[in-house]
Amino acid sequence: MPKYPISFWSNISIHQLVPDAPAMWRDLGITLAMSPGYSSADKGDVIKLLDRSAEFDIKVILRDYRTHWRNLTKLGEDGYRELFQQALDDYGSHSAVYGFFAGDEPDANEAADAFAALKIQGEMAPQLIAYLNLLPWFAWIAPRIGSANLADYLNRVVLEGNAKLLSYDCYAQMQNEFDALDIYFENLKEYGLATKRLGVPFFNTALSCGHYRYRCPSKNDLQWQLGTSVAHGAAGVSWYVIQMPGIQDNYRNAPINQLGERTQAFTDMSEVNRVFNNYCGEIITQLKIDTCYHVGKAYGGVPLFEPFGNVLEIDSNDDVPLIFSRFYDKEGSTYYIVCCNSPEESTYVSITLKTGFNLLQCNYGNKFSAIGVHTDPVGEKDVQRGQTAGIWLSPGQIAILKED
Repeated sequence: MPKYPISFWSNISIHQLVPDAPAMWRDLGITLAMSPGYSSADKGDVIKLLDRSAEFDIKVILRDYRTHWRNLTKLGEDGYRELFQQALDDYGSHSAVYGFFAGDEPDANEAADAFAALKIQGEMAPQLIAYLNLLPWFAWIAPRIGSANLADYLNRVVLEGNAKLLSYDCYAQMQNEFDALDIYFENLKEYGLATKRLGVPFFNTALSCGHYRYRCPSKNDLQWQLGTSVAHGAAGVSWYVIQMPGIQDNYRNAPINQLGERTQAFTDMSEVNRVFNNYCGEIITQLKIDTCYHVGKAYGGVPLFEPFGNVLEIDSNDDVPLIFSRFYDKEGSTYYIVCCNSPEESTYVSITLKTGFNLLQCNYGNKFSAIGVHTDPVGEKDVQRGQTAGIWLSPGQIAILKED
């Protein structure tokens, strides 16, 4: 995809969609949609949805009733192949189709079938991406997923399912209790390590809709979830959810409410998504993560920053925590992402490199330019070009830098 994949989780039917949903997705800054659920009687509506999505260069993951792993459990592999072929015949050649949904959060007794469904989809449609969403890691979840640790589990997903994409959801970061941030960042850390180890990208499904004991995310929370995911190497971010189907427990404040109206959350998410992709979406999709550090305070087992490569020092005003990561493009050029790891505080960041190394900064429009001399307006720092780069970051904001 030419732009960074920003997606969403769909839990509605095709008849509950707002009119001209692809135009709404475009306005929200979505580049990879998940279709609503549909039946065989809805084929015409699905084709119209795909045609309209293609007009906006939006790819679509199809939640087809035939492609869930539970059909493999019921019918066996041969039966599943027949159903998947039907779905391929109906929609597989459409230019807007990214791939087909294989299911959500398989338990230990379901995992073998879920991974087998992934593998079959990959064999029968190698040009598409089979999409299976996984459970997040918690200390107590090992028996439920059938693995003693997350690394072994992700190895299994790729080994047995020949997965081309890893995806999971974690909302602990929107709870003000437990070790919520450690849970959130341990998942990001392990999925980032899996990307390096297995060569398979991952998507993080983050929270956009308050429910249960999860708070309603603010605009800062949205930017922070997106920025922290990208800084940890996520190849895409998906939002849960963008349209409410009705009254469901205490679900609230989605971008599209139960009346089909755009809320303040819509305006906030739209700006966060669209500004991000217009800032750096084309650059991010060309990069692969190498190293990730936390600065000031480390969460979830992520290593605390220490000098590496050409980087000597990272400093943040008032000890506001940061994420600092190194990436490479296919030519081997070195990039860095620095992220303000606070959903509440802004900070001024100083980056000191070895003498003789300069940094270019990505500016709005996916363009790089030299970082000039900058003086903190409160007089705390004088930044010398070529040795130290100075950058102001808002909560969750990232900056992309390139070694010159």
